Amino acid sequence: MSQTLAPPVSASSDWRSQCRARRIDPAEVEMVASRYVAYRDYMKAHGGGLPLAGWFRFYCQEKASESGDQTGGVVSECSATGEAVGQAVLSEPRVFLEILRLQLETVHPA
Repeated sequence: MSQTLAPPVSASSDWRSQCRARRIDPAEVEMVASRYVAYRDYMKAHGGGLPLAGWFRFYCQEKASESGDQTGGVVSECSATGEAVGQAVLSEPRVFLEILRLQLETVHPA
C-alpha cells in the first residue's frame, strides 16, 4: 500500500474541495462514510466499537484483501458501483482518512 505524504487537510475547508484538490472521488468518501456511520450507530446501541482511526485501519485491510478480486468489470475507475479499481482508500489512506474525518464531522456528526 503506497502512501503519499500530503499537507494536512484544513479543518475549516470543505471536504468536497479537498477531494477535488487531492483527486479523490467524493462518492468513494461518501460510501466509506456511510459504512462507518452504520457501524458506529450499530455499535453505539451495543455498547462499544472502534474509534474512526481503528475502524479505518481494519477497513483498509479488508479492502486490500479484496482488491485482487475487483480488477475486472469496472469501467475506467467508475465510482457508480462504489468499487472502483483506483480506490483512494488504498492508494492514499492518510489523506483519505483526513477527508473522511472532515466529511463525517460536517455531514454525520456523532
